[in-house]
Amino acid sequence: MRTVVASLSLAMLTLCIGGIASGEYYVSPEGADGNPGSAELPFATISRAQQAVRSASAAGGDMVVHLGGGVYALDGPIVFTAKDSGRNGHKVVYKALDGETPVISGGKSVSGWQPDADGRWKAKLDIEDCRQLYVNGTRAQRARGPAPEDMGRYGDLEFIDADAGHTAPGEAMADWRNPEDIEFGYYNSWSHMTCKVKDITKDGSGGVTIAMQQPWFTFASRKEGVRAELPAYIENAFELLDEPGEWYFDRPARTVYYLPRDGEDMTSAQVTVPVLEKLIILRGTLDAPVADIRFEGIAFADATWLEPNRVGHVDVQANFTFAPTNIFTRDGVLVNVHNEYLKSPAHIVLHAAKNIVFERCTFTRLGGAAIDIETGSQDNMVSGCSFFDLSATAIQIGDVLVPDHHPADPRLIVQGNRVVNCYLHDIGVEFEDSVGIFAGYVRNTVIAHNEIARLPYSGISVGWGWGEEDAGGGGYVDIPYRYASPTPAGNNRVEANHIHHVMQRRNDGGGIYTLGNQAGTILRANHIHDTPAENGPGGIYLDEGSSFIEVTGNSVYAVATAMNHNNRVQDRITTCNEHHNFFDLKPDEEGFPNTVSEQAGLEAAYRDLLEE
Repeated sequence: MRTVVASLSLAMLTLCIGGIASGEYYVSPEGADGNPGSAELPFATISRAQQAVRSASAAGGDMVVHLGGGVYALDGPIVFTAKDSGRNGHKVVYKALDGETPVISGGKSVSGWQPDADGRWKAKLDIEDCRQLYVNGTRAQRARGPAPEDMGRYGDLEFIDADAGHTAPGEAMADWRNPEDIEFGYYNSWSHMTCKVKDITKDGSGGVTIAMQQPWFTFASRKEGVRAELPAYIENAFELLDEPGEWYFDRPARTVYYLPRDGEDMTSAQVTVPVLEKLIILRGTLDAPVADIRFEGIAFADATWLEPNRVGHVDVQANFTFAPTNIFTRDGVLVNVHNEYLKSPAHIVLHAAKNIVFERCTFTRLGGAAIDIETGSQDNMVSGCSFFDLSATAIQIGDVLVPDHHPADPRLIVQGNRVVNCYLHDIGVEFEDSVGIFAGYVRNTVIAHNEIARLPYSGISVGWGWGEEDAGGGGYVDIPYRYASPTPAGNNRVEANHIHHVMQRRNDGGGIYTLGNQAGTILRANHIHDTPAENGPGGIYLDEGSSFIEVTGNSVYAVATAMNHNNRVQDRITTCNEHHNFFDLKPDEEGFPNTVSEQAGLEAAYRDLLEE
């Protein structure tokens, strides 16, 4: 017993000498959690450093956790609560060591590759399901091919018909393996939907009938807005694995197949499959928010989103999906009451969080959205970060449900959050209805000085509801009930963003897109250009219900329509103040704001932001 007590006392003394009482800790993938967390003897995991911070006092300054370079492979998400908050006016900082890049990863390495037939390679993969695969850091494509010509539809879509689906010529599809894992993909204007196959059978006359999974097929076929009709492609079928860079996971056999690209050696390739759906959760409560934590210079990578594998992806807009509850029928289509759709979940979640900062971080190789700022989160900032190779939206601020548009407690309002100086590109690479930055029923939000490029759909989307949630309703549609009080949306600023080469795949969106009443919101000094003429409007788009928005000092050119209004049904255009913009003027044309005086005028318009 004396030996044990002496050992514990020595260990505690070592911890104090090593840095636990000093307010600085070090972590390295080559460390050990039994170490004291000093620079010489670092911890191995971020969770161990988190425990040390909880146990220490921050009376003398910030608590700083230095992360060495390398991959921190997580077994589960790291959860921060109010117990992890900065104390006594100080912050808890998790930051990269100078010149090094720590990567927080939710991925699993795939090894043991063996040659298979027709140039394929295969490996055992002991997980239940997956949706993304990366080979040497490059995203691979799930096995995909075009839908057969002359496909048709069958079944009763007025009601949920268990046998509804498609017909197709030829009988080969009836012999495809694992038909319940196959997805059909549908494009329609701004929407990108996927539906799951239930089974495929021969029809006795040289073709097949393809029963689709319900009720989701009916939802996609009858939802509000544009609907699924005939598929454009088929995905996740072993029989379609015929192009270099394609892969397929045989779930029952727990085997992954891959057809290498030129130059890829599967005996030495680094192959990663994302398995976690959450990496970081900052979860406070309204009474005890999680607060005053910073993340600096960290990369977040290799997370997935598996819900589409189970039920498909019945998109409505901006990667929000149809909900199976709160439904009514209007004009022969299915509608979620008050447009209360479901957002794509993010891998980093701020829930009832305050003064959380992500500075110079990287978000990549993600299967859902990158960051959710939700449920009473206030005064948080994402600054100088890079977002790329994301399946869905990069940043989602707020939501579109009842607690968002008419919160019972004002502390639920998502407000005062900022996204500044970030670079977002190649977003929505899997779900083409995604946007760069989405903001729902939010207040006092600043989205400024960001560059957003190479997106399939809109760059920035602010607001929701098409006016229906506004006080008295919008008059746009007949809805079951109306609200007497306004939503929290308003006083948002979208300023000095450079948005280009968006709307590359989908239609009916823009560089900046708005919905609903947003008193005090300003779209100012943004530079928007080069969206495809066939995928309009492409510039600034004030859609249904947009009202009390000021649009000034923006330069928009090389788009289908520089300034587009679509709220005439509610007669709110006159409430918007559109002035002193530079529309359809290219940089080499007379009148483009290149002179010193004109630039000075633009800078004066948003100097308050620049000086903050």
